[in-house]
Amino acid sequence: MSSKSADYSNEKSFLAGETPEKDDALTDRYIENSWERCRDRYKISQHSDVKLVSLTDTEVKEHREPLEKLLSDSVEVFDKIRTLSKNSGYTVLITNEKGVAVKSFAESSVGHDLVAKGLRQGTLWSESLVGTNGLGTCLTECSPVTVYAEEHYGSNLQNFSCSAAPLISPDGTPFGAIDASTFANGNRLGQALALNMVCETADEIEALVFKDAYHNQRVISFSVSPVVSITKALVAVNDSGTIVAATTPILLTLGCRDRYEIVGKKFQDVFNLSFEQLEAAGSGSVEHYMQVMGKPYKFHANFLQNNAYQIQSPQSRIVTAKPLEIDTSIPVNTPLVLAAGKEPTLLKQATRCQRIVNKGISILLQGETGTGKEVWARALHESSDRADKPFITLNCAAIPESLIESELFGYGAGTFTGGLKAGKMGKIQASDGGTLFLDEIGDMPLELQASLLRVLAESEIIPLGEHEAVGVSLNVICATHRDLKEYVARGEFREDLYYRISGFQVTLPSLRQRSDQPVIIEKVLHMLCLDDGDVGHVEIHPKAMELLCQYRWPGNIRQLKNVLQYALCMREGEMICIEDLPDEVFSSDQLVRKEQDIAPPPLRMLSISSDSGSLSEKEELENILEQHRWVVTRAAKAMGVSRSTLHRKIKKYGLLSEDQLLDH
Repeated sequence: MSSKSADYSNEKSFLAGETPEKDDALTDRYIENSWERCRDRYKISQHSDVKLVSLTDTEVKEHREPLEKLLSDSVEVFDKIRTLSKNSGYTVLITNEKGVAVKSFAESSVGHDLVAKGLRQGTLWSESLVGTNGLGTCLTECSPVTVYAEEHYGSNLQNFSCSAAPLISPDGTPFGAIDASTFANGNRLGQALALNMVCETADEIEALVFKDAYHNQRVISFSVSPVVSITKALVAVNDSGTIVAATTPILLTLGCRDRYEIVGKKFQDVFNLSFEQLEAAGSGSVEHYMQVMGKPYKFHANFLQNNAYQIQSPQSRIVTAKPLEIDTSIPVNTPLVLAAGKEPTLLKQATRCQRIVNKGISILLQGETGTGKEVWARALHESSDRADKPFITLNCAAIPESLIESELFGYGAGTFTGGLKAGKMGKIQASDGGTLFLDEIGDMPLELQASLLRVLAESEIIPLGEHEAVGVSLNVICATHRDLKEYVARGEFREDLYYRISGFQVTLPSLRQRSDQPVIIEKVLHMLCLDDGDVGHVEIHPKAMELLCQYRWPGNIRQLKNVLQYALCMREGEMICIEDLPDEVFSSDQLVRKEQDIAPPPLRMLSISSDSGSLSEKEELENILEQHRWVVTRAAKAMGVSRSTLHRKIKKYGLLSEDQLLDH
């Protein structure tokens, strides 16, 4: 579940099999955002009909194949919504993650009329193509949504009322969506039933896929009653007691806006419940109370008898998902595994990358700015058979359009006035036999994309000003922080080049999404110390580490390096304390948790320029020293400052002479 899919976490819990009531304000925001995308990004004409794209039977079969086994083994789940749709006059569409309708149910007279209007299997409902609609907007927002009548962007869709919910895979990404549509009659409140239907079905599918993916892990189910037969609130836990995954219903129940609020944490710390208590219940459940969003909540928990259905289809990336773990056949000290750290999703990607790195499959790295795409690209190179050959990088966004072509292809002697007399070898030729890393490929000019596509297809280049082709052995890794699919839809990136460079896609999580933040922080700190020639062991005070882990890191690892470099300069001794951190990490709008849950700013943040400020700090110092019986070491540790800093403050306010203090 993305942060978007949990935005409606203030609504009714899913635990009892209930679906959250529709939040009109939330729906209005989704519709408004979608219309803005249609107008500004997709450049779809307003107040006009949109063209519904229909795929051939062969194309539909290709898109349906990865979901075939899931559709077959979920017959009982789909039968319920099929019956409701038949009796209520709805057409049901099931799509893959691209919005291709791979399955439909239309068994009423109204349903047949809807099919005739275009709501049928084989149609494409991507928001970038047909504008605001139930399926497309649901997949874009990764959230349940109803699009009613005039809320559709295309005029020819405004006779419909569509409610859709995303189908969530074990890693939290949508692998499709389910939609119930009918003609828009009366008011949009009538769509509450349809929204309930699709949300209920989506949750059951998510639970089914989840149980299969984590069949070799401990899966704990939660319900409001010990007699609930179908539970969709599930948590998967590994042998060390760490939560490795959770379904959408349990995340919503806990009020989590992001799955990483609990994934990566100890099960007992989150639920205040031990494995011993669950095991003691045997096949029964444990009645337990915990605080949920400040209120007591009673639930029943038990180990799931995980007899998940077995999926045989090797093509399906969704239903064959495995728990996030490293392939033990791959050494733990490979460049890819080292680059992954302790983050489960990256360890899984490291395993996959290791298997394909020498297979000639193009790799596209995606992620926010500063997430370490070049580090991952270099790890790919060092893990390949080309490791002893050059690793050449080119940032497509950092070079003016007028120069990027010559940087890539090079130029012959006398080509440019002011150029090198003997010409210059381009990046592509320089990477011959090694790896060429094209960062920010989404910023490459369209005309140059055509030239790059030809090079990738023919493995040869013609330097500017030359006539003879030069053969090259190419291995290209591309990276971007942009949504290339959206760029393709807008005509700003060539579709043929996109498929050429994205044989395998690796999405690097942002720093705030990673469950191994303390490991990353310590690793970056260690590297910075080595770069500065500091062979000592610098540590981070627990309070400082807690604040760093709470920060949202909009600049990701690149920003983390800057913050730690500053802290290294400010520290006294071998401990980075909370007062050594820059002001930016105390910004309330960039903290993950609520303001009242955050440790208060250190004393250096308090005003000491006025009498009232000085008095406040002096009293604070006296209180803490009294609590720790005037032992400086203990008081400094409690305050998250160094002893020398505390001594200076004590001297400043004349609290005691130095010989009266205990320094141990």
